[in-house]
Amino acid sequence: MKIPKQIRKYCPSCKKHQLHKVIAEKTKAKPTTRKRALKWGVRHYAFISSGYGGSPRPIIHEKSKTTKKANLRFQCTKCGKSHFKQHPRRVRKVELT
Repeated sequence: MKIPKQIRKYCPSCKKHQLHKVIAEKTKAKPTTRKRALKWGVRHYAFISSGYGGSPRPIIHEKSKTTKKANLRFQCTKCGKSHFKQHPRRVRKVELT
């Protein structure tokens, strides 16, 4: 998707519409937390899933989404403050023109 390099947007710090510079940021994966091995839920899941029976929870093999939502940062040319907004549509590639 092609997005212009400069857009007139509302700046909350200037409190008026100003020219903003558009910066496309890379989307990052959500951080994964390390589980404690002695927690009750982890011990319970290990007990249930041990042996010859199947998994107690459904296993998701495929990733359903093939694209990500683009993260856009708008930097005001007057005051220099930047605002962050996620693009509403899913796009494969963001191109600044």
